[in-house]
Amino acid sequence: MCTTQELNNKFYLAKLINGIRRESIMKSYNHSIAALLLIASTSASAEQWNLVFGLSQPLVTKGGNIEINYLTEKFVFEYSHGFALNLSTNKGIGMTGIEKSQHLDIYVPYSTGGGAGYRFTKEFNVRLEIKQHQFNVAHPSGENINYTTRDIGVGAYYFWLPFNSKYFLIVPSIRYWPTVYSRLKNDEFTFSNGDVHKAHSFGLFGNVSIGWRF
Repeated sequence: MCTTQELNNKFYLAKLINGIRRESIMKSYNHSIAALLLIASTSASAEQWNLVFGLSQPLVTKGGNIEINYLTEKFVFEYSHGFALNLSTNKGIGMTGIEKSQHLDIYVPYSTGGGAGYRFTKEFNVRLEIKQHQFNVAHPSGENINYTTRDIGVGAYYFWLPFNSKYFLIVPSIRYWPTVYSRLKNDEFTFSNGDVHKAHSFGLFGNVSIGWRF
């Protein structure tokens, strides 16, 4: 049987390890941002700009998304901002099975971030993306929690100018955004009835955006 002192030692050791893990993740996150800025500062002069709007956000989550791209001959840089995303709409298509079984209401006031990538062709590019999301989660018991998460992921995009257009743009994409940090303790929260909510992760998903090339 462990003594009180041994239990205290184990508790502080676990706390220290968790703190080191989170600090390491945040350093990696900050280093990734610095790398994107370095690529942008050393890239060739801009050739084009794109302004596009996501379709899945208004159609699936009744929110919105705007994205701007800065293109050079070989690289693409992005900033995008999603807003007012309700993951509970359309039978919870944006939620996990567990979240739906717990009858949660999940609202995302904002989902924002940037990225940089390489243009393998004029149309196809792959990007490293860094995102931050705010979540408001309501439980049927009346309990509410708010937290932020951060993702470091990748996305594959295709620029399509249909009907020989020089300006009108359609951009299908597929992305994988694993969550690397959340403000929830141990990345989860337990409601009073015992339901455990894991910090939401967008994971793998697709989208189509439309917009304008300048």
